[in-house]
Amino acid sequence: MAEANSSERLAKLSWRERIGYGLGDAGFNFYWAIIGSYLIFFYTDVFGISAAAAATMVTVTKIVDAFTDPAMGAIADRTRSRWGKFRPYLLFGALPMMGAGLLTMVTPDLDESGKLVWAYATYMLLMLTYTILNMPYNSLSGVLTADPQERNTLNSTRFFFAYFTGIVVGAATPELAEYFGGGDRYSPIGWQVTMSIYAVIASILFVVTFSTTRERIAPPADQEAQPLKDLKVLVTCRPWLVIFVLAMVIMTTFTLRGSSATYYFKYFVERPDLLGSFIGLQVLGLMIGAMSASTLTRFVDKVRLLMILMGIVSVLCVAFAFVPKPDALGVVDVEDASRTTLAAEDLLGEAHQAGDTYTWTRYEKVFWIIKDRVALDNASPTLTLDGLDNETISVIRTRADGTELDSAHIPNEIILMFVLSILISIALGPKAPITWAMYADVADYNEWRTGRRATGMTFSATTFSQKLGGAAGSALMLSVLAMLGYEANQAQSDASLDGIVYMQTLAPGAFAFIAIIALMFYNLTGEKLDQIQKDLAARRED
Repeated sequence: MAEANSSERLAKLSWRERIGYGLGDAGFNFYWAIIGSYLIFFYTDVFGISAAAAATMVTVTKIVDAFTDPAMGAIADRTRSRWGKFRPYLLFGALPMMGAGLLTMVTPDLDESGKLVWAYATYMLLMLTYTILNMPYNSLSGVLTADPQERNTLNSTRFFFAYFTGIVVGAATPELAEYFGGGDRYSPIGWQVTMSIYAVIASILFVVTFSTTRERIAPPADQEAQPLKDLKVLVTCRPWLVIFVLAMVIMTTFTLRGSSATYYFKYFVERPDLLGSFIGLQVLGLMIGAMSASTLTRFVDKVRLLMILMGIVSVLCVAFAFVPKPDALGVVDVEDASRTTLAAEDLLGEAHQAGDTYTWTRYEKVFWIIKDRVALDNASPTLTLDGLDNETISVIRTRADGTELDSAHIPNEIILMFVLSILISIALGPKAPITWAMYADVADYNEWRTGRRATGMTFSATTFSQKLGGAAGSALMLSVLAMLGYEANQAQSDASLDGIVYMQTLAPGAFAFIAIIALMFYNLTGEKLDQIQKDLAARRED
């Protein structure tokens, strides 16, 4: 690929190219949203792997996978093609990743050891194929333009599509898995069909990104490929070391919030029916925050802005930890075989009074997430659950004075959980577009400092730290569950419930505070970045 002239380096991208690039991340999130929010739950509650074994498996495979990123970065930096260094991987890697995604959701009838071997092999294959596409895709944002504010806008657009897909996948996955599983959300077939749909859509989006983008920035024409030298440049670069730590810490925060939400709503809140909405609105908050990033950075320096936002996250996470469990269950998913009856007062939080009558209802799926409440033939204060396995049940009490109390109304405690989660997500949202723009800035800084440009290595080494953070978050979540006696699909002990709550609230808050400390050492300011671009442009024209 020929080096663009100085005006093209600082190109203002068309909306066609911005959107085309952003759709690529939408494709990746058809995979990543499942990996981040549902894969641990799939392994423990659908495939039947113990929490301790899953913790070890996820940690080992993610650490191994993380080391493939620098290797892939070196390969991409050395790639020469008529399409550029990074775009070809989007075209030729889509089908292999589709196959790996489908294999990950296959659940062969094996013993515990056999299941673990299968999980190790398929998950490692999925993450390897993900790296082959995702690392070049990330690096692509660093070579479309060198304009710092344009990079902010590009990444804001990118994460709008990423989070929009996260909303769809977060909200739709439990419902789709249940729908295609014949009404059973724990049916492997439902998860396999859902992943198949996602994989096909993702592959189409990768081709769109390939077709609509153009690489404009290349290394100096006389630069020789020296991966070890490029790696040495990175590990001696202070700004890169800061964002390495920052990426790892914040990804741990994201992973803890995402992976613990399933357990939080199933076992603590006891409202798994709200999980899809909770994760969907959580991602909506991230999307709102991401879209505000390019505007906020016009008025506040990127580093200072991130420090303020991480402080807000820490405070809100601590507040979240004090939200109590609702007194009444409200709506119950009948899954526990040991439960033979339901009492109306448990769902409503009020004791039975003389003259009260009851209308028990179950939720019947009409289409996808659209459901209808169907009355059951029972008007007593209790409901026998014979024949009602895997049903969602609520009750309406009609008092003697004619007033009604519906257990399906959302309690104030749950409303507060949703509000705090959305606010946390909005504060976290700008992090992604800002930090990805910072990675491109570091690639420019290292070229300015050393005369060598290694865009692929810069981005891949940073995604390496993200995967370490994801591994740390998953391992911490599963290890705490195992240590506190978690058992899938059973009533949890008080210690296990406390661990689930802390993983959703206090732990992410603590990691956000660590991120603030890391940011204190970052020293690439706006004025310095402007000077770097001027100097690089002058060098190219000499």
